Amino acid sequence: MSSQFRSKTSVLLANLAISSSLIFTFPVQAQLPTVAQVIYVDPVTGVNTAEAGTSATTPYKTITFALSQTKPGSVIQLAPGNYSSETFPILLKPGITLRGDESSKGRRVVISGGGIYISRTFAKQNITILADQDTTIAGITVTNTNERGTGLWVESSNPIIINNTFTNNFREGVFVTGTGNPRVENNQFVQNSANGIAITKSSRGEIRNNLFQNNGFGLAIGDTSTPLITENQIVQNKDGMVISESAKPLLRKNVIQNNQRDGIVLILNASPDLGTNNNPGSNSISNNGRYNLYNATKNSISAVGNNVDSSRIAGSVEIGNSQRSTPYSSQSDDLSANDPNIALLQKWELTPISCASGSQVITIMMGGKQYCVMPHPDLTANSYEYNQSNGNLKALVNSANRASRPKKGGL
Repeated sequence: MSSQFRSKTSVLLANLAISSSLIFTFPVQAQLPTVAQVIYVDPVTGVNTAEAGTSATTPYKTITFALSQTKPGSVIQLAPGNYSSETFPILLKPGITLRGDESSKGRRVVISGGGIYISRTFAKQNITILADQDTTIAGITVTNTNERGTGLWVESSNPIIINNTFTNNFREGVFVTGTGNPRVENNQFVQNSANGIAITKSSRGEIRNNLFQNNGFGLAIGDTSTPLITENQIVQNKDGMVISESAKPLLRKNVIQNNQRDGIVLILNASPDLGTNNNPGSNSISNNGRYNLYNATKNSISAVGNNVDSSRIAGSVEIGNSQRSTPYSSQSDDLSANDPNIALLQKWELTPISCASGSQVITIMMGGKQYCVMPHPDLTANSYEYNQSNGNLKALVNSANRASRPKKGGL
């Protein structure tokens, strides 16, 4: 064998060795994602035996038994029926999905009942389901008619709560506490005695595109919680939303209408973000029974960029370039005593009356207060603001063809 041939052969063998080593450096095939285990439950046809649960034709009977057979990432698929023979409360495990029929928001998949749960932040409670970390609750109806009964309890966890119905709960549909951070989307909260949803402690979360209807309060938001409340329909509740203590929710693009008493109520040190000049609220707050927005705190809040009738606002609220302050509304007020604005109204031959006298009044904002006067032919709008610098009355709602200007001796 020639030396030239031996040299070429050595080079070829060396290249093959290198190539062979490179081949084994890389995996032959990428690892496929794990397929979620699906466990089937049917309260009518199911049986709680170890060999069941693997298909819709051989389901378990109860959610409680199914949970004992799950591993993280499992999906518990619920057949239509009433799940009332469970061990309550139902304690979900981390990473578990509890799924019924999302297309109907769980209309025929009803979990009904409750049991004692000792909360780390609220002591003894009666709840139907306890969410856990990374759990998903989808396409079910939850009802708890027990005294102080709550449908779903979220405590320092981050569940996804989507396409469900929470109805006829003695207290609220969903209660969020601790450092809870749920995503609550596209659910119906209907006819719950206390609240549709309550958010407390230092919870956060996103409450998006839900219906709150015919509840005590649509939403109750308290403590130091800071949830995002957006794109919800909050209608025909006793009060649409009550924000208390030091809560600071962010409200955007909600419809808050036709609630029996008030649309939004603020108490204690509540300071929600209802819109700023740089980030308008875009909420529609209208046709509520008493006030659209009632700020019972001592602080002024910003509510810029909303569709709201300013004549139905009580308390110190900045809605643009003007500020609305607490109405002069007590039936017992002496409307002529030591108030220069009352004297000015009388000088214009207007008749001041209590704002609680009824709907046939004209409201006038003057010096940080709201006053009410009897109708007058020259006042063709329902509400005005007085500009002291130029002596003009500016129509605020139901705008007149012209703004009236008070003159000496009358209008």
